[in-house]
Amino acid sequence: MGGDQFAGIVGNGEAARIMTGGKIPSGADTVIEQELVKTTGENQILIQQAVVRGRNIRMAGEDFSKGTVILRRGTVLRPASIGILASAGKSNVNVIRKAHVSCLATGDELIEPSEHITDGKIFNSNAYALEALTRECGATPNYIGIARDTQHELREKVEEGLKADVLVTSGGVSVGKSDLLFDVLDELGVDIKFSKVNIKPGMPFLFGMWRQTPIFGLPGNPVSTVVTFLQFVKPALRKMMGLPSDEGKKFSARMEHEYSKADGKFHFVRGIATQKNGETVVRATASQSSGVLSSLVKGNCLILIPEDKNVVRAGESVMIESLE
Repeated sequence: MGGDQFAGIVGNGEAARIMTGGKIPSGADTVIEQELVKTTGENQILIQQAVVRGRNIRMAGEDFSKGTVILRRGTVLRPASIGILASAGKSNVNVIRKAHVSCLATGDELIEPSEHITDGKIFNSNAYALEALTRECGATPNYIGIARDTQHELREKVEEGLKADVLVTSGGVSVGKSDLLFDVLDELGVDIKFSKVNIKPGMPFLFGMWRQTPIFGLPGNPVSTVVTFLQFVKPALRKMMGLPSDEGKKFSARMEHEYSKADGKFHFVRGIATQKNGETVVRATASQSSGVLSSLVKGNCLILIPEDKNVVRAGESVMIESLE
């Protein structure tokens, strides 16, 4: 019968043929797979297996009923979400689009990974990490290249970056003679809200607004770039796109060794969290230098040490933030 409906009523001891997804005929209460049915004569069939009443019946409203909220604001539209919207007959819905983020690296010392390395040059790792971090947030990155340490070139690149919803830069926010970003932003009329944060790694960090466009100036050390993105840029992007915060990635763990500091900063220590005897324990990765990306690769979390905590003893409870 294809997609046609059976117009009659199925009586006791009778059956009607329907296709998968078809409406159950009046009087029927069970659907038998065709593979279990054998034709034994004209208008006669043999069901080759005992069946239970109600088998293969899908009740109206089983997935959702009238008045049910099937998707809430802030839901990321994944394949199943698209499917359920279609099953509800929704061909159009209002959404918040992905934020477009310009990623800009700065510095005369930078070269692209595809170029030949020479003395005094370093490969530009930060821009590619920023692209990946942006994409992981659900936003759309746009890498606009490397700005050399001249005011003219930096201004051109910044102006290009300001065409996006958000501009994220790497490097040029410290106090060196080549750190020209402050001058360029001032020329363009950017309202710089602050230029330092009391954290390690990542103290030189700039945030400003150009009209309605947020600008994040991240430090140039690779680990500092990643940490400041996670702590400041990522929450902002999620907020812009209507997504909930991911505070659920923070939880307590038991410190396996002593950790001390004396600078009064909030430390984000690269760590390795594991399960031992039913509880989460954590230890720091070997190097905490802000230029050692390998320690971030080896770790699976950040250990959060507040400003007023100078010493964490072995066995003490600490908060950690998962990187997975």
